[in-house]
Amino acid sequence: MSAAADSDSPAPAPEPSSAPCATSPDSAVSARPLFEERLLPGVGGWIVVVVVGLTIAVALIPLSLVLAIVVGAVAALLGCTLAYVSSPVLRITGTHFSMGRARIEVELLGDPTVLEGEDWATTMSTGFEPLAHHCTRGWIHSGIRAEVLDEQDPTTAWVASSRRPQDLALALRTAQQSAPHT
Repeated sequence: MSAAADSDSPAPAPEPSSAPCATSPDSAVSARPLFEERLLPGVGGWIVVVVVGLTIAVALIPLSLVLAIVVGAVAALLGCTLAYVSSPVLRITGTHFSMGRARIEVELLGDPTVLEGEDWATTMSTGFEPLAHHCTRGWIHSGIRAEVLDEQDPTTAWVASSRRPQDLALALRTAQQSAPHT
């Protein structure tokens, strides 16, 4: 047979894949977070970062005003970038709860408890659990606690700071109700 004859014959149809594709409804639901919050510094933290940049600029004024302005601006911008990038993210998808780089399946967590005011202060002081996994920030005065139900896991609970603890708890409950139970 010639090459022309081969090109005229229909190519075999590809086998359908049983693996979910990136655009399937199931993967889209689990990829889209139900809740996401970056634990950024408060206003005071941002002011400190900018003041450090300005301090560097003032120290360089005797050398050159232009150098001082450029280095001070770069230092302030670099400090702001570092503060943003190093702030952990709380994220709940349909199946997992992530605090920074740590991740757990939502079905392994108990019902979340919203902690505000005195409850949060107690959790972070006399009620502190050394075996719990904490993702807390001193400038955020509320959060949640969810008990770890996995008996093989030595971690007793997950404790997270949040500026929106009710939303975080609601998203976790929603994910737990819709998660496939094994």
